[in-house]
Amino acid sequence: MMAVADILLMLLPLGLFLAWRRLRPRAATGPSPGLVLALALGAAAGIGAAIWFGTEGAMGRGEAYVPATLAPDGTITPGHGERR
Repeated sequence: MMAVADILLMLLPLGLFLAWRRLRPRAATGPSPGLVLALALGAAAGIGAAIWFGTEGAMGRGEAYVPATLAPDGTITPGHGERR
């Protein structure tokens, strides 16, 4: 199921491009300024989200990853970073 979602997400930009090419007015020579602005804002939001996501859960320098553990009473201790 995950592979289908990956393939669809990979083909989404192509589908949007083909829809834009099919539906745009014939007299237009390029993308409208609104479309360019929307794409620029979307790209900026995506880059900002990637930076935030990369720094939010990052372990500090000198920390080693300790995997999640299951205690005998059934509680789960999530994975985390510990100083070496």
